[in-house]
Amino acid sequence: MFSGIIAGVINTFDFLARYLPSLRLIMRIIHRRDSHKWGVPAMLIAAPYFLVANIFKELIEDGGEAWISLPMLWCLVMGIVFAMMGPVGLVLLGKARVGETIVSLRERRPRDPRT
Repeated sequence: MFSGIIAGVINTFDFLARYLPSLRLIMRIIHRRDSHKWGVPAMLIAAPYFLVANIFKELIEDGGEAWISLPMLWCLVMGIVFAMMGPVGLVLLGKARVGETIVSLRERRPRDPRT
């Protein structure tokens, strides 16, 4: 039973990563070492998601169909994900740069010929 749950999660993630461009953008472009600097500008993408979610909310409150809550939920989730990409990208970029600085300092340090 547990393997069936894991297979379902993997298949769902695969489907979402393949057919939803926002998740593809996050996983393949922003989460690479050379692209952490794009985390803060990616926060700007969150604004249209929240705007569309607000439009869906107004449609639901005006007597719209219940299924509209699914795209509204998707817009909210992706808006939160993109809004969090800025701080996460900055932390990952800082961590990578500190690691690169430590490696650079170790390489510049003269080595003891006895070791």
